[in-house]
Amino acid sequence: MSWIGEALETGAQEVIEEASVLVTGRGAAAIAAVPNEVILEQVRKTLQLLVDTLGQGEESELLGHWEAVGRDCSEGGIALAEVPDATDVLKRAIWTVMERRVESGQVDFKDLVESMMDVESILADCRVAMIRSYLGSRAVEETATSARLEAMHSLTELLSTESDKYQVFQALVDKAAEITGLSRCTLLVFGEDGSLEPVASNFADSMEHLRAIPDGLEAALAGAVRKGVPLVVERGSGQDPGSALEDILDLYRTPTVLIAPLKTDVKPHGVMLLDEARDGKFSDEQVQLAMAVAQQAAIAIEKSDLLRDMEKRLKHMAAIGIVARTLPSYLDPRQQLHGLLEIATAIVKADRGAILLPDEMFGVLSVASRVGPEDWDAEGPALLAVAKWVYENGEPASLEKGVKDPRFPLVQAGVEASITAPLTVRSKSVGAIYVGTAAPGARYDDDDLELFNNFAAQSAISVENTQLYERLQDTYLGAIGSLAAAIEARDPYTVGHSARVTQYAVAIAESMGLPQENIEELRLAGLLHDLGKIGVPDRILNKPGRLTEEEYSAIKMHPALSMRIIEPLPHLGNIIPIIYHHHEHYDGSGYVDGKVGEKIPLGARIIAVADAFEAMTSDRPYRTALSRDQAMTELRRNAGSQFDPRIVAHFLDLLDKTTQGALE
Repeated sequence: MSWIGEALETGAQEVIEEASVLVTGRGAAAIAAVPNEVILEQVRKTLQLLVDTLGQGEESELLGHWEAVGRDCSEGGIALAEVPDATDVLKRAIWTVMERRVESGQVDFKDLVESMMDVESILADCRVAMIRSYLGSRAVEETATSARLEAMHSLTELLSTESDKYQVFQALVDKAAEITGLSRCTLLVFGEDGSLEPVASNFADSMEHLRAIPDGLEAALAGAVRKGVPLVVERGSGQDPGSALEDILDLYRTPTVLIAPLKTDVKPHGVMLLDEARDGKFSDEQVQLAMAVAQQAAIAIEKSDLLRDMEKRLKHMAAIGIVARTLPSYLDPRQQLHGLLEIATAIVKADRGAILLPDEMFGVLSVASRVGPEDWDAEGPALLAVAKWVYENGEPASLEKGVKDPRFPLVQAGVEASITAPLTVRSKSVGAIYVGTAAPGARYDDDDLELFNNFAAQSAISVENTQLYERLQDTYLGAIGSLAAAIEARDPYTVGHSARVTQYAVAIAESMGLPQENIEELRLAGLLHDLGKIGVPDRILNKPGRLTEEEYSAIKMHPALSMRIIEPLPHLGNIIPIIYHHHEHYDGSGYVDGKVGEKIPLGARIIAVADAFEAMTSDRPYRTALSRDQAMTELRRNAGSQFDPRIVAHFLDLLDKTTQGALE
């Protein structure tokens, strides 16, 4: 069994609990047709069968379960749009639980992406099986209402359940001959280029005879299909366009033939040719049955095409869903780009990848991130040439080793196969993304190209948002820094204090391994922690002697003043507790609220240590600066009373490892 199969088996309860949260959070309106308990039961059953499938490599029992769900929903009168998508709930729950394994270091992120692609592909198959069964059940039920078409039950069931289109075609001609009582039947369908192609027959040689249909005959047959009515062709019939259609008699080698068009309201699909290879008339019943067969066949072909397209899109959506669920977690641009490449290489099974972004001044592309073998030249001239073309033209390009591409006459593919896609937002390219594989014989088909191009489009939005966020952050931090500097300028002794406190606090947080989001919050809190001192009179701030009790009370108000200034800015809400409580003491003797120990926000405890060290090592009106060693001694002495001892230990360790100039 694969690692994810074992992980799902041991973590099944955790997955079910996560699924329960998702289901109950959907809201009553979204699931009115089916109770929550039923959806969760489907999730439990599907998870159990999914584990078995991953272990045995056989989907039949799992798909059979979902086929039964489709039939039950159809027979229960539940609209298809209201059938609960328990597979979607399950895959989201699995992703959330498995992400925790990544965060704890139990699983590599790339392994998770690759395994989730397999899991989501299997669950997409379940959804397709359910829809096919639902539609098939409806088709059988509706057909049964017509006694005249009773003989078509077996054909309808077969067309509703069979998924391979060529098996559908062959079954169609066999059953059509049986139902109409005519011995010969051949099926022609429209290809992607609009030409009629023979695809199935129940007698020898007919396929060969019909492979080269003259243009005039093909146009006449296409015209007959568009009319959507049956047509009997025999020599000298004089029908319009009888002269052209009569050519089918020689080509098909029969004196008379019944043409039954396959056409729905959406589009024409092809034509059936039926005959007995001898002179004679077709009865009205045979014509009616032939048209009934043709109509059912047209619906089946259309449905089969739609299901295949839906299946492909479901799998594409599964891949893109991984991107959508993953990228928001990246705050650091470098981590984001690296994560993008890990996902990109996983979804198309590549072994290398690169993201190329333009510089702001000249728009020249260069590699911003790369993954793959160490000896791989990600900035080789061939890759840069293709990336430049893709970036400028906004179109993807797929290359194969040994196959010339007229768009890149001078480019020699350095790997077996590669895809380069533009990162495009609102018709504007913001970069390019490349993946390639050196696996012998590897090729990327149109489906891979479409999937990767969709992936690139989703990724481009995230990349642009991050770039915009970065620029906004730079502007914002600059404004905050200017505000802090203006406040500190009131006191020449404290110029640069907030910047140094921020530097220490960030260093402590990084040494503790805090998430990037928390580090960024500390960066802002450090710059703004003394913002409230703008409301403290200069005579108190700059007083060289001991403060009176009244003056000290005014000083102690500055965290509350800082909070009031920041409160109207909702995007700064997370840093308010850090600033408000940064003068609390670990033993509860501090201010503003006298909080104790772990009840003091972690960020506030970090700022407290950084703030105290910076104050001790700077000159003040009432004393000269302590030496670095003296300040470290004071931190040790007050660890556990004024300061969190764990944070003091981290900071002292940093100071021991770093020269004064490097950290200060």
